Parts: sequence; structure tokens; C-alpha cells
Amino acid sequence: MAKATTTYPLAGVKVLDLSTLLAAPISALALADWGADVIKVEPLTGDYLARMIGATMNCPFKPDDNICFEIINRNKRGIAVDMKTDEGKAIIHKLLTNTDVMITNFRPEALKRLDMDYESVSKKFPRLIYAYLNGYGDKGQDRNKPGFDLAAYFVRSGISVEFGEPGTEPLPPVAGFGDTTTGTFLAGGICAALLNRARTNKGCKVQIALYSAALWSLSLDIASANNTEGGWGRPSRSKPRHGLLNSYKTSDGRWLTIMAVDHDRYWSVFCKKVLRIPELADDPRFSKVLAAIENGESQAEIIRCEFEKHALAELIHRLREADVVYEVCQRWHEIKYDPQAIENNFIMKYELPSGRTDWIVGNPIKFNGEDMVVSRRAPLLGEHGAEVLKEIGYSPDQITALREKKIVI
Repeated sequence: MAKATTTYPLAGVKVLDLSTLLAAPISALALADWGADVIKVEPLTGDYLARMIGATMNCPFKPDDNICFEIINRNKRGIAVDMKTDEGKAIIHKLLTNTDVMITNFRPEALKRLDMDYESVSKKFPRLIYAYLNGYGDKGQDRNKPGFDLAAYFVRSGISVEFGEPGTEPLPPVAGFGDTTTGTFLAGGICAALLNRARTNKGCKVQIALYSAALWSLSLDIASANNTEGGWGRPSRSKPRHGLLNSYKTSDGRWLTIMAVDHDRYWSVFCKKVLRIPELADDPRFSKVLAAIENGESQAEIIRCEFEKHALAELIHRLREADVVYEVCQRWHEIKYDPQAIENNFIMKYELPSGRTDWIVGNPIKFNGEDMVVSRRAPLLGEHGAEVLKEIGYSPDQITALREKKIVI
């Protein structure tokens, strides 16, 4: 078992998380996991969609039992401020005085109303890294269009219509898939900007869009589509690129995916040790990759017929013996039983304030082989308000007055 985290490369870096819902808060989460002191700013009513998202995900969403909010906001401190008031704006600007990174995904007009647009903020705080995330980028007719990952990432990029079997309806979006990817990309950009500031003593704006992050992730597939008449032709299980790039059902109802990208390296041993039909290795229809591509449908049918005769455990034994690249098509609820995921802290048990134990996915980046540590649960609404205000110079009487005026909680 790897040792607990003691390497925090961003220790001492102060981050203001002035964002909502998922993608931008996940960027702040990554920085918090890597050691940054992250303060999450919420309105007095809370980051409503983030705190309520559990309702749409079949998860509890009580104040002391909110696993979805914990996943997005662990390791952060929290303050609730009415930023529409002059006093609230003053609090944010005081916070920025000692802040290295500000992260936001507010729409441009909202940022201008709050005097938090990049042009205004960068003049007052030239060393600040201003990280901005939106749906569609800073230019073009859709620059101000609202965008969630379900639309801008999953649908506009083509994932919903290009994945799945040919001829089927668009896939329903998977919640958070694009948010997590895009937010983590932004965290990497922020780290690069911090490195540049260490060299130049100048801050900058770091920007990413959900749509652009999706296209980056799909670069190879888009290249294929651009070089295929009529666009990308989706492979199917009955007509794959070739038989060693396909999914097959076992006799006990599970699915196995073969991903032997190097066909010519694996075909012979696959025939001998997995299919146990050694004479098939020299069949000219399949012996070389270009022939296998031409005859992928026939090759897949032979493999399908053999796989459906055997149970999952037997086929795994044969595939391991042959050292062929494969994976079991695993369901999400099964991952918490996967020894590989548990041993590496890819997924880990997490105790909520209510005392209930649930599971969270660990930060994928490791430093010195150390396991990520959750040092702070996600904040209750306004939980660290007094603490944070005191740090930026507010007296106890001033904090009380702000609470009485409902500027903070």
C-alpha cells in the first residue's frame, strides 16, 4: 500500500473558487488535493445546483450526507457572501489581495456586474492567475451561450451521436463526464501559469471551454471522420474494424472486450491459446491486419461463436495466458469491488459527517507514489466564514455586523 500524501506541490498557493456546479469547482478541487488553500465562495442560498445534484443522481443530498457535493468540494474551506452588495464585493476584493488563483465560470455579464471580469480584476491584481471556464469559448456567436457539459461537451462534440451502435438514437449524456475532464485540464493550465508567474512575476488569464476540451479528447476520431467519405463510420460489434477490436458475450452473460491494437502481433497466439483453433492463424483472410480489416465481419463472427461457449473466468484465464489485451466490461457499481482500483486508491471509502460510509474516486495524479488524503470534508454553507474574514482583517464586531446585515452567513 502506498504511503499517505506528504508531498503537496501547491502548498502555500491560495485559490479563490468563485464558481458553481461542476467543471470549474472540480478544477479548484484538483488544486486543493495537490495542497492549495482553496476557499469556495457561495451565495447566501448556497451553490444550489451543486448541493442539490444528488437528487438527480439517486444519492442523498442532506447537509451532513451529500456525497455528490463532497466529491466536488472536499479539501476546501467555504464562505457564503452576498456579492451583489458593496460590502460583499469588498470582501471578495480583500480576499483577492492575498490570492494567487481565482477560478470562475460565471457568465460575462454577471462578472461585469460584480466588477470581477478579467479586465477589471487584472488591473488591480496584476499577479493574479485568472482561470475562466465556459461552454463555448471567448469568441464567436455562441461565446455567451450557457453551456453544461451535457450539451457543450457531450452533444456538440458529437459524442452522443457517434458513440454506440450505428443507426441507433443519440446516447443520453453521462453526468459529469465532460465537467471532470475539462476541470482537470484547467487545473493543469493553472499550474503552467503559476510556473510562468514565478519566472515573470506576471499573472495571466487561463481559459478553457467544455466544447474545446471535448474536441481535444476526440482528436484522433475527428481526424478519421475528416478522412472518411460521409464522416466517421462507427464500428459495430457485427462489423468491427477487425475481430481483435471488439466486444463479445460469454456463456454466463458477461461481456469481454478485446483490444489487441497490434493485430499481427496477437493473432497467432490468440488463435492458439484463446480460441484453441491453431489452424485459423494462417487463414489468409485474417493473418495480416489489412486482410483482417477487409474481413472483420467474418473474423468477429468466428470469435463470437467461440466466446459464447465459455464462461468469463475460463476466457480470462486463456487471455492472460496468451498475454492478449482485454478487459471485462465492468459496471460502475462493481468498481468498489475491483482489487486493482482499491489497492491503488483509485476508489476509496469515505465517511460522511452523518457517519454513513460511501465511496469517492481518488485524484488520479500521485506524487512520489503517495495516496491522496482527504484532509477536510466539503464545507457546510458558510462554515468557515468567520475564520476566513478574520484572516483578511475583519474584527469580530465587523463580522457580527456583516452577519446581521445578511452580507455573510
